[in-house]
Amino acid sequence: MKTRKIRPLGIPNVKDRVAQEVIRNIINPIFEEIFHNNSYGFRKGRNAHQAIERLLELYSQGYKFVVDADITGFFDNIKHDIIEDFVCEEIADGNVIKIIKEFLNCGVVEDGKYTQTSKGTPQGGVISPLLANIVLNKFDWALEERGYKFVRYADDFVILTKTQDTAERALDFAKEFLAEMGLSLHPDKTHISKFARGFDFLGFTVNHNGAKMKKKSIERFCEKINNITIRSRNLDAEVIMKLNRVIVGTANYFINDFSTGKVIFLRLAKRTRRRIRCMKYTRIYKNDNYRLKIKHINKMGLKDIFRLYQNIKC
Repeated sequence: MKTRKIRPLGIPNVKDRVAQEVIRNIINPIFEEIFHNNSYGFRKGRNAHQAIERLLELYSQGYKFVVDADITGFFDNIKHDIIEDFVCEEIADGNVIKIIKEFLNCGVVEDGKYTQTSKGTPQGGVISPLLANIVLNKFDWALEERGYKFVRYADDFVILTKTQDTAERALDFAKEFLAEMGLSLHPDKTHISKFARGFDFLGFTVNHNGAKMKKKSIERFCEKINNITIRSRNLDAEVIMKLNRVIVGTANYFINDFSTGKVIFLRLAKRTRRRIRCMKYTRIYKNDNYRLKIKHINKMGLKDIFRLYQNIKC
């Protein structure tokens, strides 16, 4: 089984979190005025759905080639001096700069051991996403100056072009620009492809038809359902409540006007009901479909993700 990399934790205390929130509220409006319009991550009034819609809009304008890029360990590798320099370009208040420096130099805890750091924004800091946007805003405007169309959500970005050659030049430029900031693109997760073939972005697989749940997103949904519907537990109102929380949360994110994948949601609904039946009868047997029919499961109050999809798309 492939293990997921876990980022070191930088856990601020209550006082530090309050201080970070104050600083964020002070400097955020200043940087909002200069942030690029194609940046959608961790900004008020912007979200992942808007980023997907922008991608589809650019495709409709003839941008058929995609540079699907992944920055290697972005939040762990941003150099502190670069963050401080970019902040200082817009902020002259020495007290604000001092607090940001203290936050960046607070260190992290990994395997129970404290380590001083000279790069990266600690996970758990309320100001970290803003600092990341400040750094990558330089990259956004550099892409704009060279006429490249793109969509960025935090450290995830996609560049769209009309030709293969332009896409290759855009990729080379991205590598060179990010290298100057001490960052690199993941060689296995960065590639050029045609939009119609599909690519993964923000939990979706996007192509010319729209966007659907990507394979890993489906696997995570099934894993959450499995963890709730263990056969040794009782099937009660609390289980239904927990299932509904997962189902509705997934639907709110993955079902939209641009959503595709009707068959996916149908299969997820069937799988959830099968887990309910297995939990009730502590077994897997096809005849249980007749013993506990869909109408009976609906009476329990279980949300149907396929029906939620139909309500949005119809």
